[in-house]
Amino acid sequence: MDRTAWIVVTLCVAGFLGWGWHSTKQQAEYQKQLDEWNLQHPEAKAEAAADGEKKAEASKETAEGDSKPTSAPKDESAVDAEELTLGNDTVRIHLTNRGGGIATAEMLDHQRALEEEEGFVVINERGDHPIGTLSTGPGDFDGKNWEITERGDTSVAFSTVTDDKLRITKRFSLSPKGVEPHLMTLQVTVKNEGDQPHQLGDRFLYLGTAAPLHGGEFSRQTGFYFRDEDGGDVTYKPVDYFKGKKFLGIGSDSKPHDEFSISEVNWAGVNDQFFTTLLTPKDAYASTLWASRFPIKFKDQQEPIPDKKRRYAVEAALSLPDLSLAPGDQQTIDYELYLGPKEYRRLKQLGDHRTLVMKYDDTPLFGKLFGWAIRPLASTLIQVLVWLKGIVGYYGIAIILVTIMIRLLIWPVYAKSTRTMKRMSKLTPLMNDIKEKYKDDQERQSKELMKLYGDYGVNPLGGCLPMFIQMPVFLAFYGMLWRAAELRHESFLWVKDLSMPDTLFMIPGLDIPFNLLPILMAGTTFIQMSMTPKTGDKTQQMVFKFMPLFFLFICYNFASALALYWTTQNVFSIFQTWIMNKLPEPELKKRKRNGKGFLERMQEQAKAREQGGGGAGGALPGPGSRTKLSSEKGDRHTKSKKKRR
Repeated sequence: MDRTAWIVVTLCVAGFLGWGWHSTKQQAEYQKQLDEWNLQHPEAKAEAAADGEKKAEASKETAEGDSKPTSAPKDESAVDAEELTLGNDTVRIHLTNRGGGIATAEMLDHQRALEEEEGFVVINERGDHPIGTLSTGPGDFDGKNWEITERGDTSVAFSTVTDDKLRITKRFSLSPKGVEPHLMTLQVTVKNEGDQPHQLGDRFLYLGTAAPLHGGEFSRQTGFYFRDEDGGDVTYKPVDYFKGKKFLGIGSDSKPHDEFSISEVNWAGVNDQFFTTLLTPKDAYASTLWASRFPIKFKDQQEPIPDKKRRYAVEAALSLPDLSLAPGDQQTIDYELYLGPKEYRRLKQLGDHRTLVMKYDDTPLFGKLFGWAIRPLASTLIQVLVWLKGIVGYYGIAIILVTIMIRLLIWPVYAKSTRTMKRMSKLTPLMNDIKEKYKDDQERQSKELMKLYGDYGVNPLGGCLPMFIQMPVFLAFYGMLWRAAELRHESFLWVKDLSMPDTLFMIPGLDIPFNLLPILMAGTTFIQMSMTPKTGDKTQQMVFKFMPLFFLFICYNFASALALYWTTQNVFSIFQTWIMNKLPEPELKKRKRNGKGFLERMQEQAKAREQGGGGAGGALPGPGSRTKLSSEKGDRHTKSKKKRR
């Protein structure tokens, strides 16, 4: 890339850095928010957060064959509480009749960590209530033991009669063989056995919880979402949403929970970096979603936990359709429930736009600017990576091959940009003379510079063209690699997990991990930049020299897959620049001009608009011309008019 592109990339990555810093920095108002949470949760969420280590041990026991769910605190007074298990080769579902739902779901194809003794990834591990529990609002859950009305190998049903005489039955069923194994169906049937009409809209189905698997996850990677079919928009809120945003004392305050109105809910759920719980009604309906967060601790954390290191889980619930049930009426609402990894291939097979759960364009500022390109690019990239991995056997090799293919495609653009930068470099002495000569007259200086570019046929924006092409690609790679569950625990060379930093060891005395790939990335960045044509003043050149250190700092703890992509791109750029430097130098000579150049015309039009000039495109009016009054007749009044029939 040329230096202009590096400036833009630097600003882009600086945005990522600021975003990451803002996401991981926690407010000192934790105790206040915890108190508010306790008021909303009589079940004492704070106590559940403190026993995180116990839950981890329970998860380990479950992974070793114990069918006991790892979540949902026991009601000691309920002697008829029961737990059931459904499963296949991919997922093991632990259900409980306490609230009638899914206590936890174990991902049998995903280990929690590289060490097998850590057990499997467990969905809703941090939850005190099962997925599918009825709720009337944050902190208000159904804790009764439901009657088990069906016990099968692939389905379980629970039933209860509420205090207002509604008989509610929930039936959970695994998908048949040949269908996505992480997908279940949930059928909710409500019958009014009382003598008064009832509305269903004030009851919610609990979506469960999502929490980071380790303390290194960014806070933005854990959150809740929903899609409004009415507008097709996906709303995603990270856990930091609840702490509010303030700048100079202005903004939103922290809140223990929030509610959202949805015109036609297409689907909704909660997710961490790689896994999600996704509930999809068979028929879209107007709904309300409430969500909140609560603090958690990891088993290797010691109390007290500093605010900046504190992590949170998120929970949410989606309302039932606001149907009116007259006495004796019965309604059935059908849902699909996905409990599994955010793998593009799986979500695409589900249809109904559920690949939007990936939120590839969820990056500050740049996602809105380039989102139209990021989404299709990222979707294509992950599919190509999976396809190549099936051929070459390693995702690391697939990332290298995809990077090389992209750079080959934009080779002509890069070559043209390099030649433009070389010609610009040769123009630098003449540009400096003009700046010195007209240093007190900025308008004249700008005009003379435009004339100089036109005389030599140089477009100063020509060097930016590769940046406009590479920026969406970089952002697509970033968004895809940041969320690709396919890369978890995938090794390559010395890298044990492409979704994590490639830490080789801890630096003695500093307690800092030694990550090799970011260091290689910074080194190749320095070499590549040293080979590009030198433009700009000494201050700019000094800034460029420190760019590799800047990139090293902000990318040091990024996923090694991203560092591998960037390093491969740098190595290819070094090779490409070396070849370009072997070609004959472009000549810098004046050309015959037919009128003014594009940049000069643009400059004049801008000046004309500032002065209030008329005419198309802001062109200056000719001598003696003036704007006609509305009462005067012009040529358009003398033309013949067709009579209306």
